Amino acid sequence: ILNRKSILDLDKTFIRNSENILGIVNLTPDSFSGDGLYKKENELIKLLDFAEKNKINNLDIGCASSKPGYDKVTTKEEATRLNYFLDIMKSNFILSIDTSSPEVAKLALKNNFKILNDVNGFYNEELINTAIKYQCKVIIVHRHPDSKSLHEKMNYRNNTGEVLEHLEHRVSYVIDKGVKKENIYIDPGLGFGKFEQDSIDLLMNINDLVNEIPVVVGYSRKKFTKKLKLSKKEIFEHCINSGVTLVRMHLTN
Repeated sequence: ILNRKSILDLDKTFIRNSENILGIVNLTPDSFSGDGLYKKENELIKLLDFAEKNKINNLDIGCASSKPGYDKVTTKEEATRLNYFLDIMKSNFILSIDTSSPEVAKLALKNNFKILNDVNGFYNEELINTAIKYQCKVIIVHRHPDSKSLHEKMNYRNNTGEVLEHLEHRVSYVIDKGVKKENIYIDPGLGFGKFEQDSIDLLMNINDLVNEIPVVVGYSRKKFTKKLKLSKKEIFEHCINSGVTLVRMHLTN
C-alpha cells in the first residue's frame, strides 16, 4: 500500500510511452490528492523503484503544495523537504523541481536536477536568472497575466487562443532575458485559475498548442477530468497522439 493508494498497474500503452511520462512525486504533508511522501521513506522508495522498473525516467519533485487554499510554506521548510528527498534518492532519474522559490531551485539544480517547473509562470526575475545560470530546462506553466493569485478564476473569450498568446509572450520574454529556446517547455496550466470548461477545452484542443516549443500537460487527478467520460488511458493516448512531449501524472491510483 502506498499511502492508502496502490501503485498504478500500468498497461502497455503507458509503458510503451514511458519516455512521455513526467511522474509526480509530492514531498508535502498536504498534497491535494493525499499522496504526500514527506517522512514516508518506505513508500517513497517503493514509488522510485516502480518508476525505475517501468522506465519512467522523468520525475517532477514538489516540496510545496499548490492546491486551492494551500498553506504557504517557508523557503526553509521547502528546502528541508527537498533535502529529505535528496538523502533517499539514489537512482539516475531526470529530475524536475516544481517550485517558485529561487532558493529551492538553486538547491535542486546544484544537486543535478535538470528541469525547473514554475507553476507561477516564470514572472520572478531571480528564478529566470537562476535558469540562465544553470542552463537548465524550464517548464513555463500558463498563468493569466492579470491574475492576482494562482487560483483566481479568469474569464476567456477564446481560451486556447489566449492561453497560447500568453505563453508565447512569456517564451519571448525569457528568451530575451537569456534562456535558450531549446531549453523551454510550455504547459497550459490546466486547473490553475481556469473554470472547468476552459481546462476541458484546452485539454481536448491541446494539439493547437503543439508547435516548435514542446508541450507539457498536467491533468492527473484534477476535478474537471471527471466530466470528460474518458478513461485515464484514453486521455493519455489523446495527449500522445496530439504531440504532447510530457504528460505529468501521478504514479499511484
